[in-house]
Amino acid sequence: MGPPRILLVEPQFVLRRTLVAVGRDLGVVEFHEAASLERARMLLDVEAFHGLVLDFQDSDRALILLDELRKGGFASAPDAHVVVLAAALRPDEERRLQGVGVSMVLQRPFKIGQLLECLASGCAVPKALV
Repeated sequence: MGPPRILLVEPQFVLRRTLVAVGRDLGVVEFHEAASLERARMLLDVEAFHGLVLDFQDSDRALILLDELRKGGFASAPDAHVVVLAAALRPDEERRLQGVGVSMVLQRPFKIGQLLECLASGCAVPKALV
């Protein structure tokens, strides 16, 4: 079995491409890209991913997507692990992220190695799929 398939939802082109390239070069993760929540929703409808790395700039819409994931509304498993990338979280957002079972929140700016280490250690991949 190859590296885990992770959907990367990140609007910043340079960061997204850098993560994809480094993940591929190190063989840690097979990223599939979405520049927006709308594109992520289309991909999640038809493809199963082991986990998600999700930008949290549009927190309300991101939480709706996560709620749908947890309710089994997509091809991915409802318990797929999720890593959230956020600049800052309000207390109510932290509670909601805990409520939808987010595996980890990385504070922006973050180090790429920190995210890849998390993915390599299985923080965003169910143990049965590692």
